[in-house]
Amino acid sequence: MQTKEWYNKKEILELYPLSLATYKKRIKNIDSSKTKFINSKSGSPTRLIHQSILDELFRKRRRLSSKEFNQTIKWVRNHYWNFIGNIVPVSSTIQDLKNKMRFLFDELKSLQMEKNQIILYYSIEKNSNDNFYHSHFLIDCARDMIEQNDIKDKLTIICEPNTLYESRIHLEEYNIIYDKDGAIYSSKEVRYFYEILHK
Repeated sequence: MQTKEWYNKKEILELYPLSLATYKKRIKNIDSSKTKFINSKSGSPTRLIHQSILDELFRKRRRLSSKEFNQTIKWVRNHYWNFIGNIVPVSSTIQDLKNKMRFLFDELKSLQMEKNQIILYYSIEKNSNDNFYHSHFLIDCARDMIEQNDIKDKLTIICEPNTLYESRIHLEEYNIIYDKDGAIYSSKEVRYFYEILHK
């Protein structure tokens, strides 16, 4: 969560999945009241941009190219998601979960009216009480909205159902209350594997 008031170029490039050229392009017509310059040791003044307009300027919706894998975590944290959830199948390995999440993606695609309008990000994490794994995921289906119950139906194909004693499937709408926190949690750096599926 952003706590600073002013950000320099280096800090912005650490937060958002941008190239230097894109950064320069987006600040061309910036509101002068939201930027300021301070002296720097290198000689040239350092531009600072107010935190209130960072998302407006830099949090644009677009997909990553395969060459931008190193930007994945920043992209996930700045993307706009429709659903957030996790599954905890019984006795799942990392490879098993990869297969399950890729199967889920194919199943979700079958619900779409148009092709290539869904994005699924998932990450795999070790269970805290055994040697197996579970998966967190985020879904963007804004352009061809899929019903929450339809997603739940697909999740029951790859994971055992919830019981009175165990929660195996969790799914909810990614609403404004989450802001970026849900995406940040789902993309923690300690994950064993992560992947974005979108084609």
